[in-house]
Amino acid sequence: MLFRKQDQKVSYRENMRDGQGTIMFNELLPKQFLNGKGRLFSLITVEPGCSIGFHVHENESETYYVIEGSLVYNDNNEKEYVIQEGDCVYNGNMRGHSVRNEGKSKAVVLALILFM
Repeated sequence: MLFRKQDQKVSYRENMRDGQGTIMFNELLPKQFLNGKGRLFSLITVEPGCSIGFHVHENESETYYVIEGSLVYNDNNEKEYVIQEGDCVYNGNMRGHSVRNEGKSKAVVLALILFM
C-alpha cells in the first residue's frame, strides 16, 4: 500500500509535554496500519528553540532516528547528550526522555512508538 507525501496527515502541537514552541508531526503510517503493536510512526520536526518536554513512556517504547540536524536528548533525567544525523536512541518502557533544539536549523527525527 502506498502512502504518498501529499496524502500523509500533518499536525502541529503547541508546548508539547510542557515543552517550548510548536512541534510538527508528519504521520508516515496511520495508526491502524501498526496492527495494534504501536501508536506512532512519524517524522517529527523540531525548529530551533523548540522542545518536547520530559515524559515517561508506560507500556510502550519510543525510538528516534535523526534524519537532519541535532537535538539535546535528556535520557531519563540521568544524562543529556547531543544526538545528530544518523544517531538512533531508544527509550524503553517506564523510562522518560525529552528533546530540545539548541541549534540554528531544524531537526527532523523518524519516531516509532511500539507497545510492550
